[in-house]
Amino acid sequence: MHNWARDIVFMAASSALLVGCSTASSGGLNKASSGSSMSWAQVIDRNPDPAVVTNPEMLAKIKATGLPWRVRDTASGIEMLLVPPGEFVMGMSPGDMAAMDDERPAHEVTLTKPFYLGRTEVTQGQWTQVMGYNQSYFQEANYRIATGAETDAKVAELMRAGYTLEEARSKAGAGELVETFSSTWPIETITPDEIAPYLMKTGLRLPTEAEWEYACRAGVREPLYGPLDDIAWYTGNSQHKTHPVGGKMANSLGFYDMIGNVWEWCSDWYSADYYATCENGATDPTGPAMNEFRVARGGSWDHVAKNCRASFRENHFMPDPRITDFGFRVARNP
Repeated sequence: MHNWARDIVFMAASSALLVGCSTASSGGLNKASSGSSMSWAQVIDRNPDPAVVTNPEMLAKIKATGLPWRVRDTASGIEMLLVPPGEFVMGMSPGDMAAMDDERPAHEVTLTKPFYLGRTEVTQGQWTQVMGYNQSYFQEANYRIATGAETDAKVAELMRAGYTLEEARSKAGAGELVETFSSTWPIETITPDEIAPYLMKTGLRLPTEAEWEYACRAGVREPLYGPLDDIAWYTGNSQHKTHPVGGKMANSLGFYDMIGNVWEWCSDWYSADYYATCENGATDPTGPAMNEFRVARGGSWDHVAKNCRASFRENHFMPDPRITDFGFRVARNP
């Protein structure tokens, strides 16, 4: 990993232990603008919609913050929803026979501050708008002629007949060639090292592992917030590829694709026995200060059902080769 990226992304408090139930403020990847002016956001809906936030307890907590519920980050164009402070049990769900050792023991976690979280995974369009390139594996370059559908259809017909794009365009007549990407598909094939410049440009951050699980569960203690086929793209229904974000059922806070589609990087370093250090509870945990592995959550199009659960912890050695089912979701402090 480049030194500059490590400094930006993985800065940690010098007093924190390598493996311990850290409750200190997050470092570089979690740093956000101070204050609560909300100048970074355009308010879409100030009050939560009960048809979207269907968990009554969460609904009350959101209202109690006094903060706008639904906003759009002006630097990235990303729609974000407010997640209120609260307590939850992190780790293995009751009776979950698929739980792994690193999901145990389940432990109480208190999040003392509200935060905003992207309603969906960051899309290829949102990434390209900021970064100017798109390295995703699953993308389709769709060509169209700006003069209209008739010319567009003629170009497609000529290409099917064996003409090159340039030849087909010439034969179809004048028109402005426009290239569009699959802008609503999640950005993927990306590592935290590559995400760092995006976060710098936008002022956004990655969620902590605790924030991610709290938002995913949305007040539910079961491994999933609905039937897997209804909420997620995974090996059983993905056709071996990603899909446009927001195509499955949202959870009771209004977030889409928390389970499945692509893995979502968190800001925490990974330790298999980290939860053992949190057995007596944790407040605003940020994970180990440093390690060889990073945490990703949520499962993906390329993983089986047992890995697509609210408490499952994926980890990868850093630096890591880019993998086609890893993306991310962004967070921000008010």
